[in-house]
Amino acid sequence: MSKIIVVFGATGAQGGAVMKALLADPNYKVRAVTRTEAKVKDLESQGAEAVVASFDDPESLKKAFAGAYGAFVVTNFWEIFSMEKEIEQGKAAVDAAKAAGVKHFIFSGLENVKDTIGKDCYHFDGKAKVEEYLKASGMPFTSVRYSFYYENLLYFFPPQKQSDGTFTITIPMGSTPMDAVSVADMGVAVRSILNDRDAYSGKFIGLSGDRLKIAEYADVISRVTGKTVKSVDVSSRRRVRQGRGKAQGETSWLTHDARQSGCG
Repeated sequence: MSKIIVVFGATGAQGGAVMKALLADPNYKVRAVTRTEAKVKDLESQGAEAVVASFDDPESLKKAFAGAYGAFVVTNFWEIFSMEKEIEQGKAAVDAAKAAGVKHFIFSGLENVKDTIGKDCYHFDGKAKVEEYLKASGMPFTSVRYSFYYENLLYFFPPQKQSDGTFTITIPMGSTPMDAVSVADMGVAVRSILNDRDAYSGKFIGLSGDRLKIAEYADVISRVTGKTVKSVDVSSRRRVRQGRGKAQGETSWLTHDARQSGCG
């Protein structure tokens, strides 16, 4: 009999990739969680069972986890801009899953920056606190820690065209290598973890495809596109103006969110 896996964030990048990978495997049935009725038909058309549920609604979580073997849970700091709220939501999911008897809870976590370097980084630290709660729950779990998405170079840090026809990428990493991964590929990784619970239970798994300097990522883009792409070295505390933000007098997505999340 196929195992039911509850997938949160099924209409997003992480959850969507996990759902796609699991739907391709007859050993699993996907119960895709959405917060809005409007997305139910689309999820069902892809082959998933769709349920409407919210981290803020305990009764809906109870129904979402009922009868499930496993779960993939991702919280989203960027929707609420509150570490405390993200921790609350993550704990609610853990409690509901444990009560339902879920046998493998996979959480999209991150490292505790505060404990590591003594500096607040709310969108990391909140997930780390949920990891601690999950570990203490006694429920079989695995935490997967996604690195920087390659896809971010298309949406949040796209190369900016310069007056001479070249392009620049602005990510404040200096000469420090940065791990990165295609979020679209990671659904297969999560499926592999579900396939071998005993090997991965209780572990914190970092997911990475490459570890390159920003200049090296720029070189890769140059080779693939045939365009000249270079990296711009800036401090993480410096306001970077780029793209439409420059024209409209706004700071970039990077520096705005870094300040809001307590990093930078």
